[in-house]
Amino acid sequence: MKHNKLHGVAHNYADSIAGGLSFIVPPQVIQLDVFAEAASNNNGYLVADFLTGKLQGAFPEGEVEHASPLFKSAFPEFCEKHNVDVLDYKAFLVRFIADTDGIRFVVTIEDRTGRRSSREYVGSQSKRSETLDKLGRRRPKILDTPLD
Repeated sequence: MKHNKLHGVAHNYADSIAGGLSFIVPPQVIQLDVFAEAASNNNGYLVADFLTGKLQGAFPEGEVEHASPLFKSAFPEFCEKHNVDVLDYKAFLVRFIADTDGIRFVVTIEDRTGRRSSREYVGSQSKRSETLDKLGRRRPKILDTPLD
């Protein structure tokens, strides 16, 4: 499976959660504010591993921790709907960030070949963050250090 396709599926999954109202766990609708919980954390972020269901920085017994196992178990079906094999992912991490720069999330994936990359999405519309190249053109921002 192409790495960019895996990133696209991972972004759509994370975006559904970041939007506050998630429909990816049928038949229920899950309402949670990951950015409020991230902002309440001393670090201003929380990290979710959607392959293992583990969280870093979430409140114990909080709404994100409660929903995490549901999101973990729903991911394989989400992949299937998008014609992706969940086994193509070796890692799928999302860092939800809420700080003085606003809200954003970073999606880090590693595919079965070991290629690992991260992409940042900003704002409530989860637009891909951009930077200017040497000629002043807008380009997608490349993150140097993927999440571990």
